[in-house]
Amino acid sequence: MNIGIFHWSFHTRGGGEVVAYYLAKAVGVKTIYTLLSEGYFKDVKTIDVIDYLPGWAKFITKLLRDRRLFEMWIWSLIDVSEIEDFDIIITSGNWTRAIITPEHTLHVHYLHSVNKQIWCIWHHYWKVAKRNLLAFSLIEFLRWIDRMIDSRVDYYLVNSELTRKRLWKYMKRYGEILYPPIDMGKYKFKEYGDFFLHIGRFDVEKQIMPVIKACEKMNVKLVLIGAEGNDKETLRYVKKSRSPNVEYLGYVSDEEKIDLLASCKAVIYNPLDEDFGIVPIEALASGKPVIVNHTGYPSILIKRTGFVEAQRGIRIYRGGIITRGDVYTICKAIKVIDKYKWSPEIRKFAEPFDFSIFKSNLKMYLETWKKEFDELLIAKELE
Repeated sequence: MNIGIFHWSFHTRGGGEVVAYYLAKAVGVKTIYTLLSEGYFKDVKTIDVIDYLPGWAKFITKLLRDRRLFEMWIWSLIDVSEIEDFDIIITSGNWTRAIITPEHTLHVHYLHSVNKQIWCIWHHYWKVAKRNLLAFSLIEFLRWIDRMIDSRVDYYLVNSELTRKRLWKYMKRYGEILYPPIDMGKYKFKEYGDFFLHIGRFDVEKQIMPVIKACEKMNVKLVLIGAEGNDKETLRYVKKSRSPNVEYLGYVSDEEKIDLLASCKAVIYNPLDEDFGIVPIEALASGKPVIVNHTGYPSILIKRTGFVEAQRGIRIYRGGIITRGDVYTICKAIKVIDKYKWSPEIRKFAEPFDFSIFKSNLKMYLETWKKEFDELLIAKELE
C-alpha cells in the first residue's frame, strides 16, 4: 500500500513530531508532508506543503506571520492527488484533518488531543480572556469548523484512553488506542543521582513554576531541558535565577536527554490535564520514579504501577508519586523520593510502549480498515 504521512508542523520538536516520525518509520515511509518544515530526523525527509498551494494562496500564506492561525484553510487547499496517488493517508495534528482525500483514499487520523482550548478547558481560557464576547464568538465558530472537518476522517487512532473519551464526548467518534512509542533499547539505568529532572517545552499548561518553587524550597537541584514556549514569565525567571539549584540546559540532543534520565534521582512532570505525555514513559524506561499531578493520562499511568500508600496530599505508587500539582504537595513528594526505596525494575511498566508493539498494531489497524473501506466502496458502487 502507498501510504502518505501528513503532520501539522515541524517548527519545533515535541511529542507530536516524534510520533509522526515513528508513524513514517513503522510503515516504511521516507517522507513526511508538513508545514514550517525543519529537518530533525536523519532518515526521514520533511516537505513543506506550501509548495503544493495555488500561486495566489502561496503568496498570501508567505505574508502571514503565523501560519498556525490559518492551518485549516491551508490543509483544505492541499490536493493530495497532486502529490501522489495514495492508498492511505495518515494525518497528525488537529487541523490536518481538513484534508479532502480522493474517494479511493483511506483517511486515518492520529489524534494527540482534541482541541482543548475550544472544548474541555474552554471555560478556563475564557476566564483568562475576561469573558470577552469576541473570544466567545471566535471559539463558537472554531467549534463549528472542528465538527465540520471531523467528517473528512474515515478512522481515528488515539494516543490514550483519555483522548478516546474526549473524542467520543465532543465528536461522537470512536478511536482505537495506539500508544506513542519509545525505543526501549535506547534507555538505560545508571544510578539514582543527586538531581531532579524536568523535560518539556516552556508552555503555560506545563505548569513548570510550581516545580521550580518546590525544588528551591526543598533546596534540591533541578535540571530543566526543553525548548522555549509560550510561558515567557517562567522562562525569564529561570534565566535570571541565581539559584545554584536551578539549571536550564535548553534543547538537548536525544543522547544527552537519555544520559540525564539515566543518572537523575527522579523526574518531575506537572502539566495540566495532559492527554498522554511521553516523558513519564521515558522516565520509567530509565528505571526512575516520576512525580506527576492528579490530572490527565500521566496519573493513570502511575496508578497502573501499583498502589503503595497514601499520605496527606499525595499518593505513592511503585512507579512514582501523584500530587495535586501545587508547591506544597510537590515538596512532600520530593521528601518521599529520598525516603522510599525505588527499584530499576519499574522499567517493565514502559515495555507496552515499545516501538515494536506500536508498529505491529499500526499495521494491523491499517490492513483491517483498508479492507473494510474498500468493501464499503464496492458495495456502494453495486447499489
